[in-house]
Amino acid sequence: MITNADYIEPSQKGRYSPLQVLKSAAGYYIGTIYTDEYGDKEPGSRDSGYFATQEKAQQFLDTVSSVANPQDYLRDHP
Repeated sequence: MITNADYIEPSQKGRYSPLQVLKSAAGYYIGTIYTDEYGDKEPGSRDSGYFATQEKAQQFLDTVSSVANPQDYLRDHP
């Protein structure tokens, strides 16, 4: 769930998946999937920079998931 994005209405934050490794044409990144009221899914957020490999992105996610303040390592803007 999104916790680091103040620009998203609190009632909408529950529509975002937990952070996960995702892929775009630019590379792998840490982000969320958004599910709308009809159940359709789309990219929800990009919470990191891009990584060349899925393994590097997963390592970053594992690190962020293990620290006390993960928001210090994640993007907080669209």
